[in-house]
Amino acid sequence: MNNRTQAIRLPKSVALPEGTRSVDIVRSGRAWLIVPSQDSWAQWFDEVPSSEDFMERREQPDADERGDL
Repeated sequence: MNNRTQAIRLPKSVALPEGTRSVDIVRSGRAWLIVPSQDSWAQWFDEVPSSEDFMERREQPDADERGDL
């Protein structure tokens, strides 16, 4: 490790898909999630704007009741 990077060695049993050239690392509390860049939702969530109170209060009607088939 130097001041800029760290290397992580993964066992073959949890190897990334062949051809993976870059990964995204998402931190959630004390956990780290490593995913191939093209499969990451983190970038999408970072790019889509939302207000600070997004989904704080979610009002949704009761589910419709349907008859038997």
